[in-house]
Amino acid sequence: MDLARVLSAAALAFPACAFAQCDPAWDASPGITGLGDGYAEASMPWDDGAGEALYVGGSFTKIGGISNLRGIARWSPGTGAYSKLGGGLSFGNTNGFVTSIEPFDTGADELLVVGGFFASAGGVSDTQSLAAWDGSAWRSLGAGFVAPDAVWGLVTGDFGDGLRLYICGGFTTIAGQPASGVASWDGASLSVVGEGTGMTGFSPFVNEMVLWDDGSGLALYAVGRFSSIDGVNAALAARFRPGTGWERIGNGLIAPQQTTTLDAAVLFDDGTGVALYIAGSPFRPSGQSGNVSVCKWDGTAWSKVGQDVGGRVTDLRVWDDGTGPALYLSGTATPGINYLARLVGGQWQTYLGGVAGPPVPPANFPSVFGLGEFRGDLVVCGNFGTTGDGQSASGVAIIEGCAAACPGDFNGDTIVNSLDFIAFLNAYTSDDPKADFNGDTVVNSLDFIGFLNAYVLGCP
Repeated sequence: MDLARVLSAAALAFPACAFAQCDPAWDASPGITGLGDGYAEASMPWDDGAGEALYVGGSFTKIGGISNLRGIARWSPGTGAYSKLGGGLSFGNTNGFVTSIEPFDTGADELLVVGGFFASAGGVSDTQSLAAWDGSAWRSLGAGFVAPDAVWGLVTGDFGDGLRLYICGGFTTIAGQPASGVASWDGASLSVVGEGTGMTGFSPFVNEMVLWDDGSGLALYAVGRFSSIDGVNAALAARFRPGTGWERIGNGLIAPQQTTTLDAAVLFDDGTGVALYIAGSPFRPSGQSGNVSVCKWDGTAWSKVGQDVGGRVTDLRVWDDGTGPALYLSGTATPGINYLARLVGGQWQTYLGGVAGPPVPPANFPSVFGLGEFRGDLVVCGNFGTTGDGQSASGVAIIEGCAAACPGDFNGDTIVNSLDFIAFLNAYTSDDPKADFNGDTVVNSLDFIGFLNAYVLGCP
């Protein structure tokens, strides 16, 4: 008897199992007593030892009804209250803000690293624009930043020489070394990424980074507002490999205006394979006409994604609301999509009504500046007064997704039974990418074992 018949017969022996469905919905809890001014942008879940909480960063000086709480705060889902991190941040005489929050394990302890533009953290010396919170006190990373140096993005990654925290922004020196807006930290010391010969362009800076192998080798992909980096002609986006340096990606990108900026970068598989998606103010791939808000690099060429939504896309996020992983974007000056959209059928569609006003003063219109994830739900941060369903939420809200469908429900009919087994077996034997159960981009026996385990377990 052949393997397919044996396995199909075995599948028939398992009873069917159905599970409930739901509709994603807004939860305005974090924004009921949210921002008193400014905007929220960054968010990150982290457990400081007292339980997991949501950390929110932005330009605010008042949140949760607490004054003099600048730039970053801890939100407890149990109490619904915001609290300060030690002595908090000082903005000095400028309009400070937090752009990024990233956990990092130094090997000795885990820290919450915070980047942006601020004078100091907790009064600790050498914490201008970059500092680490250990759960009880602020620490310096030794960057030596001075105004107007700012950090715009943080991401962790490993080129094979150990985990590092990659730091990007608008700085020309770090720890006394010349830099081109990108550096790394191994938990003990800072290093420049590249030659540090500088960037060119209108007030150039690097905004976001992703570590990825597109088939040509592992590289650090960076986007922002620049026309060259370390002398390499690479407008808006470039990639770096140790030993090779910075290089343009494919034929490159075109910035229609000197202020054109890319704010977001993320990896996403739309069913045709993993690709790098980037977004910002309207731009286009070199050699193509017509600007769009989002483009993707598949390892071979650049292509446009969806329509031009206008304004400026501020963030991209891959999230599963229970219907499967999808790509979401946030924006400012994008009223056509109500500042929050999902990619559906190659077009950007407003998601759950987006957000609305009135925004937190002194803004003139609503915006969403950042998307995060907390306990499987989507965190929406920005400057807005109400969610898409009309709930009051000052600058921070959550979209509660549905529990992910049972992994064993391969055909998506909400029942785990022999039909799922047969569907998976057909996909597996034909080497269909849909059979890549463990998501490692290869269909092999590990996928079969993973699916079989999920199938036997059924659904909750």
